[in-house]
Amino acid sequence: MNKSIGIALILIGIISGIYAFSQHEDEKTLVEIGDLKIKNGNQKAGQNTQMYYIIAAAGIVGGGFFFFSRNNSR
Repeated sequence: MNKSIGIALILIGIISGIYAFSQHEDEKTLVEIGDLKIKNGNQKAGQNTQMYYIIAAAGIVGGGFFFFSRNNSR
């Protein structure tokens, strides 16, 4: 049971990290007409991005703890 909880936490951590990383965009094209491109650069990440990084780190560390812990109950 510990391994399944560990795998679930690791997956949640990875998905949360990918979502937080995808919130960062350096450049976004707003309008493109032929050779003319209007871009919005240096978009800041949302306010909740730091929370997703914390959830990702806690999920991966906690999942690793559950996954690699020994089950001593018999």
